[in-house]
Amino acid sequence: LKAAGISGDNGELASEGTSYEKAEPEQMAEACRQMAGWKIASNGSAVAKFAARGGPEGSRNPRKGFGAELADPYAQSDQKLIPSVETALKSVCVALLAQGGPSAHDAALNEMKDNLQTQISKDQARDVASSLAYLRDRIG
Repeated sequence: LKAAGISGDNGELASEGTSYEKAEPEQMAEACRQMAGWKIASNGSAVAKFAARGGPEGSRNPRKGFGAELADPYAQSDQKLIPSVETALKSVCVALLAQGGPSAHDAALNEMKDNLQTQISKDQARDVASSLAYLRDRIG
């Protein structure tokens, strides 16, 4: 938030323990999207591999069953799906990193939808969506 110039409710930049409830909502939303986009992009290949556990050939554990299914550290990825999931995540990152306020974000979302429809084959679309849902369910 410091990089975006967003001050806490106490008037200070990057002050620990302060609230941001009074921060300008559109500026805060854009800063949060930027942070999420950079986090995904900084480790895109690993994130795609993790997300691909949600594909039809993923989440298999060659070892014994794991008690917390959503946190199984040994679950395998759907190897065939990783490139398509990575492509989808790149489109998501571009949309998250769009700057220029709500209208720019809306335009980026529409562009992302168009890109996904052209870059992800129809026979893989459901599996990629399942992988992205797997990622969402595990990281929020």
